[in-house]
Amino acid sequence: MKALLVHSPNAGTKPEPIRSLISQLEETGFAIRYCEHGRDDIRSRMNDMDMAIAAGGDGTVASVATQIPDRSVPIAILPMGGSNNVARALGIRQSLEAVIGGLDNAREKRLTVGSITGPFGRRGFLEAVGLGALNQSIELVDESPDTPEEKRENGRSAFRETLRTAKPIACTVEIDGRRFDGPWLLVEILNIGAIGPRLPFAPRADTQDKQLDILLVSEADRDAMVGWAEHFSGPPPARLETGCVVRLQASGLCPRIDDRPIDMPDDAWTVEVALDDEPVTILVPVSMTGHDDDAC
Repeated sequence: MKALLVHSPNAGTKPEPIRSLISQLEETGFAIRYCEHGRDDIRSRMNDMDMAIAAGGDGTVASVATQIPDRSVPIAILPMGGSNNVARALGIRQSLEAVIGGLDNAREKRLTVGSITGPFGRRGFLEAVGLGALNQSIELVDESPDTPEEKRENGRSAFRETLRTAKPIACTVEIDGRRFDGPWLLVEILNIGAIGPRLPFAPRADTQDKQLDILLVSEADRDAMVGWAEHFSGPPPARLETGCVVRLQASGLCPRIDDRPIDMPDDAWTVEVALDDEPVTILVPVSMTGHDDDAC
């Protein structure tokens, strides 16, 4: 089977040597065409391919899912990042070797893809669109962790610290016509349950239900949210809504799309967030041997 391997050479704290990875896939029966994430064009390189393989973190998976020309073509995920939120949301939690070994009897699972439309045009996302404390915390994260666990804890620590001191932001949120006025400490529009350093903002999220989960954290929720962020037990103690179409209205703020902030006009702006009608197709191995990479 001909497969485009979209690989992030910097994924995780101990990147997998590319030759070793290609050898493992070829031994399993794949004819590999290589594509470096962030450098090579995914769309053009998918020509004549039977499937795509996203080898990296959540950013790599998102790039493949939003750029693949034909969404009926299956995508395999080799989780190599620090959090692997998308893979885990689909039940892919085993070691890299076990995932590769299980691809020959994988089942297909649908994954919804989101889109955000605004002054910048239209862009796709897999995890979330957000404003507020999580965006601010990204600037505080230590970028030189030794292990995936340390990387996640660095991110969670930065989020807790930012949440304690974050200033509320003025943003109006409209969910299927229902209006929620701020100010807010945090606004997250989620396609999956956990984002960033595995922050479980929407524990009941379903990757196939065609509904967005929206977390709205107000000043009154601050103390409870800080306490929750120490252990992440149960749902977050704030307003959690669901809907199909979300509109954000703000001024002087830059929303985050997945893990990247996007420049916006200085004056007032409006963006619309929704899920695409057509999902992508993900290959999830039915039975995988090997150990769970971690349980948290």
